[in-house]
This record gives sequence, C-alpha cells and structure tokens, in this order.
Amino acid sequence: MSPARLPILFIISLVALALLVKRYYVTSETSNSDRNKLICVLAAIIGSSIATAVYWAVVEGNGWVGHVVTVSIWFLATPGLQLSVKQARKPKMWGVPLLPWLLSACIAATVFIMGSIDKPSFIRFILWTLVLLLYVFVPLHASYDAACETERTANASHSCFKHWG
Repeated sequence: MSPARLPILFIISLVALALLVKRYYVTSETSNSDRNKLICVLAAIIGSSIATAVYWAVVEGNGWVGHVVTVSIWFLATPGLQLSVKQARKPKMWGVPLLPWLLSACIAATVFIMGSIDKPSFIRFILWTLVLLLYVFVPLHASYDAACETERTANASHSCFKHWG
C-alpha cells in the first residue's frame, strides 16, 4: 500500500471516532458516568486496534494467541458501548447503520491497515501530523484568547475561564 494513503486512513478513523462521540456525548446532557464509560470503551476499541496492528507487525509465525486476545477486547468493547452508554442523540431522519459495530470496525480496520505501512513512512506521517496539529491548535488557542479578551472588556466582572471549569 502507498504511504500517501496513510493520512486518508487516519482521517477516516477520526471521522468514525467523531461519529461515535457525536452519537453518545452531548456536553450539557451526558452524565459524568456515561462520559467516563464512553472514554473507557473508546480507549479499549482504539487500544485493541493498535495492539492488533502492532502484534501483527512484530510477531511472525504462529502468533495467533495475541490476536485472539486483542480482537476479543475489541469485540467485547463494541457491544459494551452499545449496552452500557446511553445514546445522547438519536438520528432524526437516518443514522449510521449497525451502530456502533460499523464505526468500531472502521476504526479497527483503518488502524490495522495503517500499521502495515513501513517504518520510515509512518515516522514521516507522525512528524507531519504533529506539525499540522501545531498549525491547528496555536491559532485556535489564540482565537479563544482573543474572544476572552473581547468578552472581558465588554463585561469586566465575568471570567472567561468559567466555561472551562
């Protein structure tokens, strides 16, 4: 597979993750318990997907036991999400079919395929991703600071940091 497809696979997995978060989490409505369960289950799905890809790349020959363990964790985490976390949003007209199975499988498959890329290409991908994240988060933080400063001058008694606490 071409290393040029690595960013595309990464974005596909992020979109699948974002769709899961959007369905199961709403800021003011989701309880802390459901939020924590969501984080744990998503960490299990992502972690088991990464572990499967790493195990596939590192172990040669008869390494099926590790795959049984990592795929089982993924397989148990997916219905764990469906059964233990209440959906915060219901689709109005149509939604993702086979939720959360299709999105969880999408995350697992794209992470597994990303793990099959050669090491130099993967290192370049990580470095470029970090550089691009700086270009995203630095202006985002600066725009938040500017909005806080504007709000602070408009209303001197209001703290902009109340929104983050």
